[in-house]
Amino acid sequence: MNLHKPLGAASANRPRLLCASFNQDQECFAIGHEHGFQVFNTDPMERRVKRDFIDGGLGIVQMLYRTNYLALVGGGRTPKYPQNKVIIWDDLKNIAALSLEFLSPVLAVLLSRTRIVVCLRTKIYVYIFSSPPVRLSVYETADNPQGICALQNNILVFPGLTEGHIQIVDLSPQGQERNLISIIKAHKSKIKCLAVSHDGSLVASASETGTIVRIHASSTTALLHEFRRGIDRAIIYSLSFSPNSKRLALLSDKDTLHIFDTSPLSGSSNRRHVLSKIPLLPRYFSGEWSFVSARISDERQGRGILGWASEDCIAIIWTVEGILEKYVIKEKKDQRAQDTGVNGGYVGHTGAGTTEPTTEQWELVRDSWRGFEDI
Repeated sequence: MNLHKPLGAASANRPRLLCASFNQDQECFAIGHEHGFQVFNTDPMERRVKRDFIDGGLGIVQMLYRTNYLALVGGGRTPKYPQNKVIIWDDLKNIAALSLEFLSPVLAVLLSRTRIVVCLRTKIYVYIFSSPPVRLSVYETADNPQGICALQNNILVFPGLTEGHIQIVDLSPQGQERNLISIIKAHKSKIKCLAVSHDGSLVASASETGTIVRIHASSTTALLHEFRRGIDRAIIYSLSFSPNSKRLALLSDKDTLHIFDTSPLSGSSNRRHVLSKIPLLPRYFSGEWSFVSARISDERQGRGILGWASEDCIAIIWTVEGILEKYVIKEKKDQRAQDTGVNGGYVGHTGAGTTEPTTEQWELVRDSWRGFEDI
């Protein structure tokens, strides 16, 4: 995620991060600051790389798995590189191996082993990852000042030209031969957040309204799930699929972390309204609610960036505070599920023909946190 300028004033004993992002398998993450970048393992959190620059800061740092290549864009008070320039940094040789220059600021960079994707305010550029890079495609988008886009397993997703639409492009050699672009009318208002599952099969999207997250199949564009975060408006900060794509984490400005089950409806543990099976009712009653959620500390400021340390452990990078925080999904041992139950008008499905109050089966527990003290 591109933050470019420091978000607010950090406390005296915390670093000021300009950006943070997880790598493609979320086993590592990188942070950028006014004097360079660092790379950490996610679990356990251990620093692997520290690079200090005396000539400026970095507003974008994007890893390519665990390789020695990173995409860098300047940022902060004194950017190391122009903000309209992408540098592919070879950390093994400690040099800028490749560069791409544009006519407007770069808002996001995504990498795969064969592609470089650059997001500008109204365009998406796709290059072959080669020396020199070869431009493959250019896609027009609606006004996209936050650089919203996502890439996993050669599936690229970004806002369409029409408000609320998303475009899906297969960047694999086979997909490029077919030159197919799928367009989904996902929401009624502007797209705010996107995520792609690790295998590229699922696309999650949320709009500026922030009440609904929709899951579509990337291959067929079919709507698979309609998740409801709540009934009041919210700003969705981050969406992230778990490593096996069976769960989706959501973080918003309501200081709540939600976890949804992306399994087929018949086996999902998400909560559903008690009237969900009655036909002809409004779509609200057929939606799905998170099977577990937790209140995040009100002391957190700015945007949190979500990743997964494991299938049951969610990691959040807080850029203003300069910390990594972890929450673990646990099954409650002190309560047994009832054969049937209703909790506040919602029920959970076990997949075995019974219903259970799933909010009593699972809980999100704050496991640990650690700061980036020595930037």
